[in-house]
Amino acid sequence: MTLGNTSVFPIRCRGLLFDMDGTLLDTTPIVERHWKVWCQTYGVDHPSLIATSHGRPTFEIIKLWLPPHLERSDDQIRALVAELEGNVTEDQDGLMVVPGALGLLPTIPKDRWAVVTSAGRSMAVQRFKQTGLMMPPVLVTAKEMTKGKPHPDGYLAAAKRLGLDPKECIVFEDATAGIRAGVASGAVAVIGMNTSTTPPEDLIQAGAMVVVKSFNDLQMTFLSDGWIEVSPRS
Repeated sequence: MTLGNTSVFPIRCRGLLFDMDGTLLDTTPIVERHWKVWCQTYGVDHPSLIATSHGRPTFEIIKLWLPPHLERSDDQIRALVAELEGNVTEDQDGLMVVPGALGLLPTIPKDRWAVVTSAGRSMAVQRFKQTGLMMPPVLVTAKEMTKGKPHPDGYLAAAKRLGLDPKECIVFEDATAGIRAGVASGAVAVIGMNTSTTPPEDLIQAGAMVVVKSFNDLQMTFLSDGWIEVSPRS
């Protein structure tokens, strides 16, 4: 399934920049389960928090939703982040790999791809180990971003570490905040992944050029001159 402006294919690029959760792997039921516990603990409306949190760093979510009468210092928020992310990382019930990702990553030249995630580094590394997904040669995590998504800092940093111009890269994202971050980075294209609860129409409205259900919908050809050509799989 491919939605959007399919006439843009084939798309040529020199680098592939991936979000992690919801793009390469999916922890949606795990994350929502632990946020529900957190919301019950602190008297926060769970549906409202979930509606505003997808693709954003945990620190920013807690800072936004922690009741004002509680201690809100950065150190306290970081402690809450560590506790929540630790619980989420240990939970593998419902953890899934997005179809096509497991076979795709080892085929990409090591200097041509990166992962940009709003998760902490320890959580991200653990998720790659748990799923068997290849560890990315460049991994940009929440702590390494001056500002989280929808700001483009993470994708700009990833392209720079690969030695590439962001305009030479394709971004893959499943959340509207991440889509906007990819667009703001100047990426040649942002491809939306219809793997979460976000409607594909919302991904297109946020700036995704096209939306696919999984990597099995795409054909990637690695050309001898270093360029990558991305097309819909026939």
